[in-house]
Amino acid sequence: MLCLRWCNPFLGQAGWLICFWHTFYYLLHHENMIRKIIYGVYAILGMMTMAACSGQSDASEISLEKMHGFPTENTGFLKGVSALYAGVIEGNLLIAGGCNFPDIPVVDGGKKAYYRDIYIAPLSNDTAFEWKKIGQLPQAAAYGVTISTEKGLICVGGTTATHSLSDVFLLSLQKDTLKRETLPSLPVTMDNMAGALVGHSLYIVGGNVNGIPSSAMYMLDLLDLSGGWKRETDIPGEPRVQPVCVAQDGKLYVWGGFAPAVEGHQASLSVDGYMYSPETKEWSSVATPYDAEGNEISLGGGMGTSFGEGMILCAGGVDKDIFLKALQGIYAGKEYLSHPVEWYRFNRNLLLYHPQTDKWTTLGEYEQGARAGAVIVSQDGFHYIINGELKPGIRTNEINRIKEKRR
Repeated sequence: MLCLRWCNPFLGQAGWLICFWHTFYYLLHHENMIRKIIYGVYAILGMMTMAACSGQSDASEISLEKMHGFPTENTGFLKGVSALYAGVIEGNLLIAGGCNFPDIPVVDGGKKAYYRDIYIAPLSNDTAFEWKKIGQLPQAAAYGVTISTEKGLICVGGTTATHSLSDVFLLSLQKDTLKRETLPSLPVTMDNMAGALVGHSLYIVGGNVNGIPSSAMYMLDLLDLSGGWKRETDIPGEPRVQPVCVAQDGKLYVWGGFAPAVEGHQASLSVDGYMYSPETKEWSSVATPYDAEGNEISLGGGMGTSFGEGMILCAGGVDKDIFLKALQGIYAGKEYLSHPVEWYRFNRNLLLYHPQTDKWTTLGEYEQGARAGAVIVSQDGFHYIINGELKPGIRTNEINRIKEKRR
């Protein structure tokens, strides 16, 4: 150890000079030990920083507010829906389709209803929407994918009350008139999938393909529509129905998803995530989402969008343990559907993924994010969480807005 007894201040200038030369001599002849001490201090500080950052709260980055107003023309739709088509078109929020149990609850054997109407409402800083019906989908449908492009909204696949879809079309707004342009159909039917746009390449991933849970991915080059859809590299692991998919910085990110049992395959639920590189056409593993206590989170049935400077915001999703037991038939029937909302433990965490560090942080827990089958739509630092399930079979017509606090 350094001999600091020479540094007694009462020794005066001579004592300090002796202290200085003694310390210099010690450092000169114990360089390796000093280096180890310094490296050790840096290592400890690094671990403390990582521990603090892994799952720490970034709640100061957002505010959350409830929006007011919802289309009232259809009393069934007014009760709120799941899995609708939604996006921003010419400064308006557009919602269409979706499904719910408007008359008799599912627990009592109610029949699921699908919707066809298309509505728009101008976007502003206000918390009130003024909705206007502007058209209809080709058929009543839900559980498809909506992709925002410079030309309008692309609606892909989905399902009706009777069959899955392969239809793809572009919705655009021209002088307050909604136009629909047919695009190349999928080579298969797809529903309950996810998708995102990377450059001019539209990717659709997971879901039910021809009625079977799948890990397949298809791509359509919007600059070469004549080339049609192409099969891309499947996601590793189990099939993924209702995964979350977000594009960020030229890469595609996918988390979560589940699959009921089918012939030859057991029921499964995935919490892990992967990043897809269009250049290499390869998937690589990324961090699994988790809460502030380090518990893994399922994003199956949840939602995701780009956030801030290069980050990804994820919300909602079913509880991994409870829902897997439901898929396995351990929880089933009226007993499973009769619990209060809190029992299902839908994910309440608003989560931020940081691609540069492959880390997750939390923005806090919010009841407004605890949804399955909700849709999130983003525009200019605002993120709208639209409808969704509070519990199996029970929808909400709430729209809540997350506002980024720009730095």
